[in-house]
Amino acid sequence: MIAILAVGAALAGLIWQSQRALRAELTGRMDRIESRMDRIEIRMERMEGRLAELGDRVSRIEGMLHLHLGRNEEPTAPAE
Repeated sequence: MIAILAVGAALAGLIWQSQRALRAELTGRMDRIESRMDRIEIRMERMEGRLAELGDRVSRIEGMLHLHLGRNEEPTAPAE
């Protein structure tokens, strides 16, 4: 009876230890993933800012081209 209880206790200890090690490993991985996601988020925000800036620049260039090429005039109706 004592041997059965000792084996049960030993198995419980092994399972508990492996669960603890697994939890620690998963926590480390999750921390690394969160860190990478934070860096990706920062890069995306920078890209959004740059795209907005490029959009403004393209709008200004389009405005200059329209003024220069006379594209602000209303198009004439097509001939029938």
